[in-house]
Amino acid sequence: MQPKKSGRVIGALCYGAVLTVAVNLVLPGDTSRARAQDRALVNRIVAEVNEDIITLYELNQAAAPYLRRVRAMGRPLSEERQMLYDVREKMLNQLIDHKLTDQEVRRYNISVSEEAIDNAMEGIKKRSLMTDQQLRDSLGKEDMTIDDYRQQIKNQILRSRLVNRQVKSKIVITDEDIRAVYEQNPSDYGGQKLYRLRQIVVSPSSGEAQARQKMEMIQAKLDAGEDFAALAQEYSDGPMAQDGGLLGEFKIEDLAAQIRDALQGLKTGDYSPILKTDRGLQIFYIDDLKIAAGKSLKEAKPEIEGQLYDQIVNRKFKNWLSELRERSHIKIIR
Repeated sequence: MQPKKSGRVIGALCYGAVLTVAVNLVLPGDTSRARAQDRALVNRIVAEVNEDIITLYELNQAAAPYLRRVRAMGRPLSEERQMLYDVREKMLNQLIDHKLTDQEVRRYNISVSEEAIDNAMEGIKKRSLMTDQQLRDSLGKEDMTIDDYRQQIKNQILRSRLVNRQVKSKIVITDEDIRAVYEQNPSDYGGQKLYRLRQIVVSPSSGEAQARQKMEMIQAKLDAGEDFAALAQEYSDGPMAQDGGLLGEFKIEDLAAQIRDALQGLKTGDYSPILKTDRGLQIFYIDDLKIAAGKSLKEAKPEIEGQLYDQIVNRKFKNWLSELRERSHIKIIR
């Protein structure tokens, strides 16, 4: 047992390697024994966090998307092994933090409504320019269902409310603090660009080569001066095709990083290069670009207050979590 006074978690074994070796020791043909050992290893406890446990299955599930990305990098074997180990260690510590905060959520009877979860998910889809089906398809690539994702969002909201109770409620932001930020960052609160965007999407369902060929044909028509909205109506696989691919009006910071980068330097009537995304191949068109009026101190106050809260909360949350670890029973089972 780890002494309570330290509260430190020191590393984690490369459990995937342990699983592979153990399964390979089973004799050929002894499938029932293999399945039993497999289940035992997958359900093995890797950490105790007060009255809760973390299993190898939970760790593998949480780490899987990140491990795939590491393996896809094609790094030298020794470097890849270290990166895989580091990911698992980081993920185990994150799971421990989640168990601790979830215990505090139960302790204070914090809850969240289904409506709040629905609203959070709708906000995510809007910011990512995704339909419900596109979100489901994207989650499927990460071996997640929509129910898994809802549970993840629910946990995030509950933890956020816990942080609000334990940390945010004790923070005071003064008018002087807000004014100082406003005056020190004049470019942030001047007029902001608003992009009215259209979109053409080509789904890869018929094959990537065919999708690329179709999108290059569309791009050639655009280069020849054909109307974007008309081409969207004729060729786009997106949900807004009948409206000429019209998505609406967005501030640049509300868009995904890949789209922001593609729009940099473009003006009204310009269109992006072909983008390869989780939803297929896409081209974005700037239907209109205007500068919104700048914000007064009164108008900017909520935004600045939120920024200051985030900065202070992050610092105080780390301190609070560290103290919570110190008074908790945390044991890594190697």
